[in-house]
Amino acid sequence: MKLPSFYIVLTLLSAPYAHAQAPNVPLHATDARERDALIAAAGKLREAGVFVPEATLIGQLARSNCVLTLPAPRKSRLTGRELWAAARDAHIRVGWSFLCTRCSNWHLDLAGGYALTKDGAVATCQHVIKRPANFKEGSLVAADEAGNVFPVLEILAADARTDACILRINARDLKPLPLATDITPGDRAFCFSDPLGQRGYFSDGIVNRFLARNSGSTNLPPVTRLNVTTDWAPGSSGSAVLDEFGNAIGHVTTITTLPSAPAPKAGEAPAFKAERTLITLHEAVSARDILALIQKPGKR
Repeated sequence: MKLPSFYIVLTLLSAPYAHAQAPNVPLHATDARERDALIAAAGKLREAGVFVPEATLIGQLARSNCVLTLPAPRKSRLTGRELWAAARDAHIRVGWSFLCTRCSNWHLDLAGGYALTKDGAVATCQHVIKRPANFKEGSLVAADEAGNVFPVLEILAADARTDACILRINARDLKPLPLATDITPGDRAFCFSDPLGQRGYFSDGIVNRFLARNSGSTNLPPVTRLNVTTDWAPGSSGSAVLDEFGNAIGHVTTITTLPSAPAPKAGEAPAFKAERTLITLHEAVSARDILALIQKPGKR
């Protein structure tokens, strides 16, 4: 039977798009199916009684250092595909499975993080550990890119001043990112994160500059920050920023928009109301501040 010509055209157009990605490249759902599956998995862990009490973990934020054996920084440049794979493999979402004060449902509030060791050490922002505003009760959890959900077993070290935190999850055989500090403006920078809940967004840019943030105390040195052109948004916090070798040079902490002020009319004082955004600054915690939380074995 001869097929209608429009059917042939539709078939030819649709076939490449159904299989456009290379092997092992996921298609991210744009609906709530993945989140619902993670909420259900967290619920099973809660029913099994494996979560560490929330008060115990919050109390461990006072820990200032830990002992870890880290992988050595990579020295060979990776292709774009290899960088995406390394960033994705190391990406660990961290946040709260919690019952809110407004309803009887359990929610999941996840940000970013990245594996430091194979045996469960994960770095993220200290502010990611902050309980949601509508928190009633809940537990810290983590999830990998395969959709596995893990309890957070302990907070190993944290520093609110630098917005750095290291925790341990109940996972083995993670694929860690080495930490590297040998970077300069102009170096390439990459980030795999979930900005505003948009799963698996990979972007690249360059390192713009280094900042010295006031530490809030005359007895402490300024906090080192990086500005990069790599893209992210709320929800990306804690996600690794990588160099072209696949090392973590820091992690996402803030995003700031700098506006212009409207021109005042004749005889009027300048207005303070923003008129439009001129530039968006992406700021990252330096890997140096993660390393400051880590001691080598035998150096305690």
